[in-house]
Parts: sequence; structure tokens; C-alpha cells
Amino acid sequence: MKSVKQLIDLGYSRVIEEGKDNFDEMFDTLDEINSEILKHIYQLDPDLIAIKDNLLIAVRLTECIKIFDWILICFLLGSYRSVYKELRFMVESMCQAFYIDYNHFSTPLETKFEILKALGNYGNFIGSQLIDKTKLNKSLKKEMKEIYGILSNYVHPSSEESKFLFKRIEKAMRSQNDKLSLILDVNKFERSIVEDCLSNCNSVKELILKINTRFEELFKNNEIP
Repeated sequence: MKSVKQLIDLGYSRVIEEGKDNFDEMFDTLDEINSEILKHIYQLDPDLIAIKDNLLIAVRLTECIKIFDWILICFLLGSYRSVYKELRFMVESMCQAFYIDYNHFSTPLETKFEILKALGNYGNFIGSQLIDKTKLNKSLKKEMKEIYGILSNYVHPSSEESKFLFKRIEKAMRSQNDKLSLILDVNKFERSIVEDCLSNCNSVKELILKINTRFEELFKNNEIP
């Protein structure tokens, strides 16, 4: 059985080497994102902070920090599709948490997770249908749908998601060597994709902070049932 180090050396050492000159930019961007999230948390209304242990949105917002840490590893390994999956998860999980905390504000956190499970089983608790159910303002809903759509294009099989694979196939067809290996060699450093991913990381960060800010506004204005 191969060790973890052997697996990384075998499958990812080349992509790590190719992308090492861009590591500082990746690290600095994601570190700044997490710093902004932490700053946002520290500046929240004290009364809201006092009940954070009973808020699903607080759990999800804090979780985003660890997810952005994990995204850095995905960048290093050339796993760009995983980056988009994690970004979409953050958007969706924050939206779900907003909905549940707004409609079941005083419910214990443990029960809120049960509500999350029940709504998930019921259906229509993802994507645009979920966004439409929330008390977010129209402009924020529109922004969420646009970003969610972009991320979904990379998560689901699509022309956007498959662009890098098409390039491998074209290169493989011109090769006289092992064509299949070139096609399957999907973990490869791609500067243009990294730039898009980093841009979308910032977009998602701004979005999740806006979602949380909207919840704070409703709380401060006593507009939560």
C-alpha cells in the first residue's frame, strides 16, 4: 500500500512544482479573505455575538474560514474543480442557514440541523429556489443567482467545466506517445484558471459577508419573527 507521501509524489509533485511560483499570490489572497471574515465577525453586534452558539449562520460563517484553508490545498494540487465545489457549498450553506435562522430563530441549534435535514429531504432547498425563499433583498438575490450559476457551470458537467479536458484531448491527439495518460492528466497548473478561481473566491467572500450582514440588520431592527 502506498503512503500518502507516495501518492502525492506520484500524482501531484509535477503540478505543485509548476505552480510554486504562484503560491505566494494564492496564499496572500486566501489569507486576506480569511482576515476579512474574521474582522467582520469581530465587528458584529454584541447581542448577536452573545447568541452565536444557537445560530446556524454563525456555524456556517466560521466554517468558511476552514474551507478557504482547504481551498489553498486544492490550488496546490491543481484540483480546480474542487475549488468551485467548495465555493458553491459556502454560498448554498450560508443561504440555507439564513433561511433557517430567520424562520426558526429561537429553536435550539441541534433542532435546526434536524430542520436542515428535513428540508433537504423535502427538496427545493438548493439553488435559485432556495434563494427565492429567503428574506434577502432583490439585488442580493440577483447577485447570488449570478455567482451560483457561474460556480454550477464548473461543478456540473458542462463546456466550462470541461475546457481544460478538451485541451488535453487535443494535445493527446497530436501525440505519438501514450494518448490516454495525457487525457487523464487533468491535475495540471493552469494560470488562467487560477486567476478565475481567485476572483471567484473574492466574489464568494463578499457574498457570504453580505448575507451575514443582512441577517444582522434584520436582527438589530427586530424584524426576525
